[in-house]
Amino acid sequence: MPLDGLELNPSLIGQNIAAARRSCNLNQADLARAIGVSRPTLIAIESGQRTPSPIVLAAIAAELRVNVRDLAVLPPPDVQSAVRFRDPLRNNEPAEPAYRALVAFGRTYRFLEEKANIRFRPRSVPPVLVDEVEDVDLAAETLAASERARLSLGDGPIVDLRGVLEQDAGILVFALPQLAETKGILGLFVFSNELPLVGFNPRQPDYRRQQWTLAHEYAHFLTNRFDLEITSEVDARKSRRKHEQFAEAFAANFLLPTSGVSRRVAELLSGAKSATVAQILLLADQFRVSFQAMCKRLESLGRIPKGTYEYVIDRGFRPIEAERSLGIERRTEALEPYPVRFIYMLASLRRSGSISEGDVVNFLQTDRLTARSILDAFEIGSAFPLDAPLEGKF
Repeated sequence: MPLDGLELNPSLIGQNIAAARRSCNLNQADLARAIGVSRPTLIAIESGQRTPSPIVLAAIAAELRVNVRDLAVLPPPDVQSAVRFRDPLRNNEPAEPAYRALVAFGRTYRFLEEKANIRFRPRSVPPVLVDEVEDVDLAAETLAASERARLSLGDGPIVDLRGVLEQDAGILVFALPQLAETKGILGLFVFSNELPLVGFNPRQPDYRRQQWTLAHEYAHFLTNRFDLEITSEVDARKSRRKHEQFAEAFAANFLLPTSGVSRRVAELLSGAKSATVAQILLLADQFRVSFQAMCKRLESLGRIPKGTYEYVIDRGFRPIEAERSLGIERRTEALEPYPVRFIYMLASLRRSGSISEGDVVNFLQTDRLTARSILDAFEIGSAFPLDAPLEGKF
């Protein structure tokens, strides 16, 4: 999307420049001095009273380390969310680059929706007020059962939780390479530009850990969706924060519903009084959770003694080796880095010529070769135009 021929919106550009400047902790005098204009000129640009020349706009983008196109076309950042997230980011600086990347994906998604004239409207779900809850475990179990019923999931294993969240809840899930550079951050949840956004650590290849992280972040969407949540490897069950305790209890009940787990335990035991380690491993594989998560769930349901997991681990039990001996294939496929709708809109707009290859690279926050390979998967070919309406074709 070259700027040549593009009708520039001075108000939009001004809002984006002001937001980018504040994120860099620069005042107007500092930025004006750096790009060689007067402060009154910059004030006029940020207020939308003056359209910057291409040279000035390029200088601003370079100084603020943003893309010129982003300043010119993306919706302005959610200022209110930026204010709300300031303190959490100050307390967890390593998460800030990932947070900024996730918010940028959300702004890009809104731009693509407008450009493609597509708007996905998931069913509205009012947030649950966790602060008013007395029994966290009971409230989490009740909400998990309610969500399973609302999403028509039954009580069996959830094969594709990411697909459920994106299609039914409207949550957009992105891989954030920035999280791979942190120590122990598994995921982020952000509600920005009226979009629920989840970022996950791509160095978390085990699908079972990914499932748990997504369920955990979904709980934050259902409860404290207007807060920035940073999920780390620290066991959330030990957290003193009520929202974290609720999210972890929700994940357990959502992925491992009481009725579904109890029924399968009864089928496996076939009258035996106690489950074996092999049966726990098989159950964990069925429900796509870790051996530890299944042990803790069965303990909470009173199906195995408390402390079972610690007992077997302390005596040298190795779940990975045991899975191999049982023929359980540990799937290590990573989640796709982008939501399907995000890629579909990018591919469709690129085919129509509405955006350039450079735009695709910028919007995917990747390199040109990777961007091409991603779009190649959505190439349609000339045999049948999949984007064309069927009306009148028969």
